[in-house]
Amino acid sequence: MSYQGAQPSITALTRVRVDQNAPAPRHPEAAGDQPTEARMRLLYVVGGGPGIADRVDISDLFARRLAAKGLEIDWVMDDPSPGPAWRKGRWMNADAYLIGRARRGGLPGRIANKLRDLGADLQTFWLVLRGDYDLVQVRDKFLVAVLALIAARIRGIRFTYWASYPFAECRILDAREGRARFPILSLIGGRLASWLLYRIILPNADRIFVQSQRMLEDFRSQGIPESAMTPVPMGIGEHLLEYPSLPVTPRTVLYLGTLNLVRRLDTLVEALAIVRRDFPDARLIFVGDGDVPEDRRRLEEAIQAFGLGEAVEITGWRPAAEAHERVRRAAVCVSPFYPTPILLSTSPTKLIEYMALQRPVVANEHPEQSIIIAESGAGLCVPWSAEDFAQAIARLFADPEAAEAMGRRGREYVRSKRLYSLIAEDVAAEYFRLLPRPGRQATQTAAAGIVQSSKRKWR
Repeated sequence: MSYQGAQPSITALTRVRVDQNAPAPRHPEAAGDQPTEARMRLLYVVGGGPGIADRVDISDLFARRLAAKGLEIDWVMDDPSPGPAWRKGRWMNADAYLIGRARRGGLPGRIANKLRDLGADLQTFWLVLRGDYDLVQVRDKFLVAVLALIAARIRGIRFTYWASYPFAECRILDAREGRARFPILSLIGGRLASWLLYRIILPNADRIFVQSQRMLEDFRSQGIPESAMTPVPMGIGEHLLEYPSLPVTPRTVLYLGTLNLVRRLDTLVEALAIVRRDFPDARLIFVGDGDVPEDRRRLEEAIQAFGLGEAVEITGWRPAAEAHERVRRAAVCVSPFYPTPILLSTSPTKLIEYMALQRPVVANEHPEQSIIIAESGAGLCVPWSAEDFAQAIARLFADPEAAEAMGRRGREYVRSKRLYSLIAEDVAAEYFRLLPRPGRQATQTAAAGIVQSSKRKWR
């Protein structure tokens, strides 16, 4: 099972095709983004499956903000629609090499897609060898990372790795807990990916970008030096801070994101059943869908088992504008991360988005969530159990004024700590520290300015 939607953003809720000539979208804050004189050529190989281009840490952080700070980015990514196995197109005003999906479904289609991925890995190896890149970066992929690393060393250019999710460990856990369609293959694939990652890719990378401080600690336990890693948590664009409040629908609870089984979202269904003892009209809304049909089916079975068919709504993936409105009308938003090792290192996008949209949050204890809730006062953080979720939700239902005050505090916290306009400065500084190019005074000057302004520490 793929967990490409491990922490999908609101803006990722609309699945769109990567178009050959799609222009970069403009947000209200984009007018101030002006390219610097420094230029750096980056080939970014993006793993994560079809739809990954919609993630804000791809489309906003890299394609918009880092491009404005001097990174000339070419892309290698999956096209979510059926099409040629390899084609050159345009995405966000940049060249993109797109890997199309097979038209056939079932086992033949999966085999065809694996072969297409292998062919694309070889194409990428050749692209690095013949391209004029200063740096190649691979995100969440393994075989192509080894090939890109070899090509980068042949060319004498830098290689970096971006880890957003513990995919290797996820494959192993899926095999052991019965979620994988082919457990033996998932187990073998996970162990091979883990060996490649910790024995070849990370030890030889010039820089490693990780999703959270916890992921840094996990990698350090595998022998990767802390000094080689930079945590980059999830953020948002300023445009979400400009959404006004809407009238709240009383006693509604909303969850935004993937419904995959590892989330154990039946706990929220059980929590609703408990809440309804005191608030009989309480409702639960899931804005999102499963990565595979089994995810949603299992959740629907839990809903029926608790007799809550009329009290729970699953909307499926919705357009961004509708998702924004749903969140803003909810009385309480929830951010559950089941305490399994593969979720402890995540950076919870949904939590930041709820806070930006001024909604009070009930979250469970989690390395990053616990810190954010404690620092911001934007909600309540509880142990993982249906009873604890229910008690926190009922508490906010009973005191809507206090809940709204939490929502306002959340927006201010995001404004000061989790905007991509802030995060981009520090990420750009890392690249320019890594790649000062002799003979390019403009690059050196711009890099010095970015590094000088980069003083914040993210949590």
